Amino acid sequence: MSGRKQQTAAGLFFSMLLRAAVIILGLAIVAFGAFFVMQALKGNTAKDTPATTLDENALTDSQVDDLQITPSTEAETTEAAQEAETVSATDRKILVLNSTDIAGLAGRWCDTLNANGYANTNASDYTEALADTKIVAREDGVGKELVQYFANASYEVGTVTSNVTESTDGYDVVIIIGASDSNH
Repeated sequence: MSGRKQQTAAGLFFSMLLRAAVIILGLAIVAFGAFFVMQALKGNTAKDTPATTLDENALTDSQVDDLQITPSTEAETTEAAQEAETVSATDRKILVLNSTDIAGLAGRWCDTLNANGYANTNASDYTEALADTKIVAREDGVGKELVQYFANASYEVGTVTSNVTESTDGYDVVIIIGASDSNH
């Protein structure tokens, strides 16, 4: 009979051990679940954290040390990028508007532009007086080079629809001559 009590004691021990393991696993699952729910509520999910893997194109420290970049190379690259953004307006339709009270000023500017290769220009009036010349292009980069012809010209992208005596539809660039360019 003593052998049977030992088996029962061993069976009881393993039974209790198994129950304890199940309870501990259950508590661990509940704790991890609560942790992940808290992280999700805080917004600290894994997708918000930066990746720590290296891109295959990333340079190592020794490769960065081996790079030799001179300031003149960087400046040339920047100037080339800016030139690439500028599209010449020589073949584009340009409307020159006079915002001053000087009669014929827009026509004289058309003559100047024509002499410099801008053959498709027309002149008209602008009903609001501007201090400085404004160049407005329909597309970014078109006609940026025109700024050089004027004293204090600004360049912007958009359309001119108000204060005009002629429709600006069909024009790629509209130049509104300001008082700073009236001595032409």
